[in-house]
Amino acid sequence: MNTPTQLPRLGLLGFGEAAARLAKDFSQAGFTNILGYSRSGAKAQPGDLVWQRAEASGVTLAKTVGTLARKTDIIISLTPGKSAVPALKKILKHLRPDHLYVDASSNSAKAMEQAAALVGDAAKFVDASIMGPVDIMGLKVPFVASGRHAAEFRDRMTPHGMVINVVGSKPGDASAMKLIRSVLMKGLAAILLETMEAARRRNILDEVVEDCSVTFNDIPFQKIIRRYIGGTAVHCERRIHEMKECQELLHEMGSSDRSTRTTIAMLRDMVKMEMPAKFPVEPENIHPVIDALIAARDKAN
Repeated sequence: MNTPTQLPRLGLLGFGEAAARLAKDFSQAGFTNILGYSRSGAKAQPGDLVWQRAEASGVTLAKTVGTLARKTDIIISLTPGKSAVPALKKILKHLRPDHLYVDASSNSAKAMEQAAALVGDAAKFVDASIMGPVDIMGLKVPFVASGRHAAEFRDRMTPHGMVINVVGSKPGDASAMKLIRSVLMKGLAAILLETMEAARRRNILDEVVEDCSVTFNDIPFQKIIRRYIGGTAVHCERRIHEMKECQELLHEMGSSDRSTRTTIAMLRDMVKMEMPAKFPVEPENIHPVIDALIAARDKAN
């Protein structure tokens, strides 16, 4: 095995734009003889787009997955999510026990669990998720990794410029983290759209943006999480009335109220769970509230 500061032989399974950008940065970091494989790359001729992409990023296109496996130590799979398991099945018989097989495709936690079970002891499997825009950040894009061999992936690749955080002990944890994060990010986008539509209809869009920005710019987001979760547990009952007034205003303006209706339903759930009785004052961290919410939901189910 390579020592942590030595350059491992690197293979990229799937060679789209993300793989090409990472490969370019790997080459600049000193990696040589990077291999890439994709179905289009295996058939590529000089002048083809994938050929040009490989040449620009310092990658040699392998004709077969067997060649990719034989000539590499670490394989990073960057296929589309639906292609991840078929790509793994294709290369599986060529993997070695010393291979580090890093599945960084955008996939479900369940699919990663299935992939890890397929690999078994044939190689060292790592579930990895990319947590930012590769086209902008390149090699500095944050990765999260989970599974028994995630720490080895981190230790072998961070000396060469990668940013890797180990987030769980089981395959699927890293992919689950990315999806759970999307609950917030995409849900926040929906709330912002609803809020700003209403603000525009009232002709106070810029003022609302400025006011909300002051709140979120001035308070660290960890404190916002603690305050909003703890405060909702304590005050959920009286906040229902306020949100009904919000909904009435949105109706009057003909504005969307989908997120607001969801908020009202969530507040009603919290009241049914007797959160105000359980939390007469805000707790110091969010764990008691989340644990109480889970216990109440599990009991109801």
